[in-house]
Amino acid sequence: MKVASKLITKQMPWHANMTEMNHLGRALIARPDKFESKVGQLFSAEKYSDNPLTAMSIAEGREENTNSSTWGWDLRTANQRPLVVLEDIDGAVSGTLQQGKMKSTFRIKLDEAWWKPGDVISPGTTNKKYQCRVQEAAKPSGKGAIYTLRLMSDDPSAFVPAQYFTPGTQWGKLFSQYAEAEEQSGSTQYALPISLENRMGRYRKMYEVTGDVHDEVLAVKIPDSKGVYHDSWIKYAEVEYWQQWYRELERGHWYSRSTDTVLSANGRPIKSGPGVQEQLEDSHIQRYSNLSARLIEEYLMDIFYSRVKPGAKRQIKGWSGEYGMIQFHRAIQDWASQNGFIQVVDNLLIDKTSSELNTNALAAGYQFTKYRMANGAELELVHNPLYDDREINFEIDPVTGYPMESQRITFMDFSGEGKNSNVRTVNKNNSYKLGYVAGLSTPYGPSDGGLMSHSGNFYEMHVEKMCGLHIEDVSRCGELILARQ
Repeated sequence: MKVASKLITKQMPWHANMTEMNHLGRALIARPDKFESKVGQLFSAEKYSDNPLTAMSIAEGREENTNSSTWGWDLRTANQRPLVVLEDIDGAVSGTLQQGKMKSTFRIKLDEAWWKPGDVISPGTTNKKYQCRVQEAAKPSGKGAIYTLRLMSDDPSAFVPAQYFTPGTQWGKLFSQYAEAEEQSGSTQYALPISLENRMGRYRKMYEVTGDVHDEVLAVKIPDSKGVYHDSWIKYAEVEYWQQWYRELERGHWYSRSTDTVLSANGRPIKSGPGVQEQLEDSHIQRYSNLSARLIEEYLMDIFYSRVKPGAKRQIKGWSGEYGMIQFHRAIQDWASQNGFIQVVDNLLIDKTSSELNTNALAAGYQFTKYRMANGAELELVHNPLYDDREINFEIDPVTGYPMESQRITFMDFSGEGKNSNVRTVNKNNSYKLGYVAGLSTPYGPSDGGLMSHSGNFYEMHVEKMCGLHIEDVSRCGELILARQ
């Protein structure tokens, strides 16, 4: 059992949903004789700093609105792909055949009948030594097609090794070559876009306040977004409410799981959309036990290689918890120390500071938050408070004593502006709704002969919104996830 701090003079009780007088009394909150405290400045309905995706979307315009709860887009794929060997039709692997020897033709069965006579193909060896020309039109066979090939060599002893006829081996087209006065021409592959679809979830939240509490004076005055101080419970309740509301929306953006079969109380299905982590399950995922600069560099190479040419556009942000940021700093620090970099900049690590202990006091220290790698790749780490949130992260790393989630690094490519950004939030038009359900008490004071929605001496406030997160191309993103053996 965790020992309570000696500094705690009274443990305030928790409560949820309806706020009643006994909550205030038990917690000794309704004490107007208490002095105004700076603690009140912590409460502000305009505070988004703990919600990085929400804050970024609002500040940088990385959001869009739509009239539908679902949205689709086309993602263009590569315009060529290799074909795959389906079976060893002539026994080259199991027997002693030397396919192509003595300048002979031979057969291979691939998964598509795309290539035409004259196309020169290769099993992708480093020296491209085993180039073969398609000599006849492909003949359909079962789920694939049989090609007749001729090795591009004048050496009668040359042949294609048997290993390249093993099922699962890939062959790719290099180019097409023909003789003079030829009538045939090479093949063209067309990349049709992949149609993708995503959807948003419906979020709701409410709170209740009794009539007796509405006018009760608080112990701490609380400032609103305009700097005006208030001491009534309703202001405190609304501030707490809105902070939790935006925090829950942020959690939804990161953690929501898609579902169609979970039923609500009214019997209707809850159509929930996927958050960041579910969408990135199809991206570049790598589990690690020890974070190093080399691991980061090689991991990011998987994302960029052959997709983004070397240069300034290889920039990516990594979202991590506080302990993950420390691990990142240590990894880059080790790399810098091993390469002698730290000695070169020693003069930047120590500077003068003020102290009562010495008139010539010095301060030492630094932190790596960005890593510039070869070929223009650049990684900047961004703090994600959700990964440190002990309210939802209970799986503790036995080595560090901190949540495992705090050491997760989520890489997202945000390139693009506004609606063209690879990652952005999506809101449904007119889905944001806010209203009060009033009884004998209303948010504007006691009911005085007006219409009521119920007979109780309290009122409720409800809010609803439909929103989701859009990631255009998850192959430009990924995650490094801590895994202990």
